Amino acid sequence: MCHNRKLFFFTFLVVLFWFSFPCGLNFAADWSLSPGIRVSQEYNSDVLFSHLDSWEDFFTRVEPRFKLIGESERAKLELDSRVIGEKYYEYGHFDTVNTDNELTLDYAWSPRFSTTLTNTFIKDNILETELERAGVAGFRQDRYKYGFDLTGNYVISEVFSVALGGGGTFSYYPDGPYPDLDLWDIHFNPTWIINPRDSLGLYVNFDYADYEEISTIQTLSQTLYWRRDLSDTTFFVLGAGYRYTWTKYEFSIPQIAFDPTLGFVLVNVDREIRDEDDGFIFNFSLNNDWTERFTTIVDLGREHYNAIDARGIDRNYIRMTLKYKLTEKTSFNCKLAYDVTEEKGTYGVDRDYIKVSPSLRWRCTKDLVFDFHGSYEYRKTDGRDYDYDTDRFRSWVSLSYWWPRLWANH
Repeated sequence: MCHNRKLFFFTFLVVLFWFSFPCGLNFAADWSLSPGIRVSQEYNSDVLFSHLDSWEDFFTRVEPRFKLIGESERAKLELDSRVIGEKYYEYGHFDTVNTDNELTLDYAWSPRFSTTLTNTFIKDNILETELERAGVAGFRQDRYKYGFDLTGNYVISEVFSVALGGGGTFSYYPDGPYPDLDLWDIHFNPTWIINPRDSLGLYVNFDYADYEEISTIQTLSQTLYWRRDLSDTTFFVLGAGYRYTWTKYEFSIPQIAFDPTLGFVLVNVDREIRDEDDGFIFNFSLNNDWTERFTTIVDLGREHYNAIDARGIDRNYIRMTLKYKLTEKTSFNCKLAYDVTEEKGTYGVDRDYIKVSPSLRWRCTKDLVFDFHGSYEYRKTDGRDYDYDTDRFRSWVSLSYWWPRLWANH
């Protein structure tokens, strides 16, 4: 599907979204518009996070944002939109304007049945997005990403419910070098409340990834998980399962052929390679409030990840967040991350990625906030015939202001 058809399809969904409002949400509902803005100044020791060269620079980031909410007894619509502009001091060709938009409609058709329809549109730079997701650094290229998901939830009884949904995500790279991606998925999630503190669930997901003119990757995964509420503020989630992956690679190779009129000629012959793979997956999350001031959040697990260039990667990760409230207006956070990614195949590359990111927040008023951030990242790459490592340091200060319900009809 070409980019214009994807955009048309996404626009059609948004229009259908707006003109198919249930009668429970109209202009008599509670509508509000909340704008905000954030201004940041950052130092980056290596904008491209590359081992080949260092692109050190300062830049200014401006992020205007607004949130539109309409809510009634049965329906809730929420539009969250922001624009991110970056201006670099020395390397002006890094200047960029990105955007992140999400439109969500929740509707309760009955006391037992509800649906959630979500549309997204994102324009970002793939380098930072992949680092946040899996610690994998790619080229710094623009990406346009459209997506939608429709999920329905049915409460069968007081202790048993079922959710079923699916959708599509379409990624487009106007300047390359990555292949455009159409990603479709279906998910099924029954849950059972054993008692007020324990619940069990099964999450089954099937996705079909079509990388334009390169490969198709199908993955079926199923995870059984258990949530335990240790207290009103502390809980953990433990899940384990298995996944199956089917991959089809398409490529062309040159061959010499004989033509009765032209003689021997060089032609491209299409070839296809099919592969199957499976593996164990798991996840564990612990949210613990040690005191009224000190909180820790731990996430670790193993997943199979389809990279932006159609590679299959096994990803092991651990995340930790420390939160400490120093005063009523000041708090300290520190995020720690460690990723190990293992690529499949003869020429697979293994990577270790470490990130430490402390921050200090000062809430000057209820809606005016100062943030001071630091970040250190380290990546070690091991290939078949090479290995290298690189690191970078970032620091930034930001000022943000939020006008909650600046315009409202109630």
